[in-house]
Amino acid sequence: MSSRVSKATRYTLLFACLVFCVGCDQYTKKIAVEKLKFEPPITYFNNTLRMEYAENTGAFLSVGSRLSKPVRFFLLVIANAAFLIIVTGMLVFRWQMPLVQFIALSLLLAGGIGNLIDRVFLNGIVIDFLNIGFGPLRTGIFNVADMAITGGAILMLVSWFFTKETKTQEQEQEQESTSTETITPSNAENLTVEN
Repeated sequence: MSSRVSKATRYTLLFACLVFCVGCDQYTKKIAVEKLKFEPPITYFNNTLRMEYAENTGAFLSVGSRLSKPVRFFLLVIANAAFLIIVTGMLVFRWQMPLVQFIALSLLLAGGIGNLIDRVFLNGIVIDFLNIGFGPLRTGIFNVADMAITGGAILMLVSWFFTKETKTQEQEQEQESTSTETITPSNAENLTVEN
């Protein structure tokens, strides 16, 4: 079914994903700077959702924040930009991939662009402001771009799992069909003549 989705429809979907995700990400970060910076955290639903301003110099959940500034710049700006160029190439030149994978890569691209904009224009930092938790269990502080990246990664894993499972089932069916020889009327005549 996904192969029937036209190139134009896919590119429209990609464009909408980029505009929506990057737009929401940048707009919510602007609001976070205006309303949350230098303010105490704001909590909702009995502290399940917490809005709290943070400046992240590392990757997702501050991974790598203790690395030196040149190493962080290389990994989080240069390498990240190279990865996003590869993802863009896959979306352009391998657009006939399964639709779920196309959407997953679109989300990864949108989230990556959102955080890359911060790193380029905010001297290597990314603005985070969302935190979710239940009791003592809490996530790190994240943003809309991180949600797009996480959603894209989950979709890609689900797609990979189901694609792998489907290929395994097809291979098993193919082996069964080749191992069982069907007797056609001409084969039946040959068998009776030999006997």
